Amino acid sequence: MEINESLKTYFKKIGKNIRKLRESENITISELSEKTRIRKIYLQKIENGVAYRVSIEHHLLKIADALKIRISDIFDFE
Repeated sequence: MEINESLKTYFKKIGKNIRKLRESENITISELSEKTRIRKIYLQKIENGVAYRVSIEHHLLKIADALKIRISDIFDFE
């Protein structure tokens, strides 16, 4: 599957926000993995913006719940 550059940029922004939100809660990626039951390696790919099959239902909702944030916070690119 070919991903265009604007979509790659979008995934990088999502990952950057997730990392920032996780770090602001002082949660390690290992702890987030335990809370979400998402493999650590996949969480790293999400945070690095290279996981292009991220599911809102299966991944982002679990991450938002574990971080005690709204899912919309993940998409706040300001």
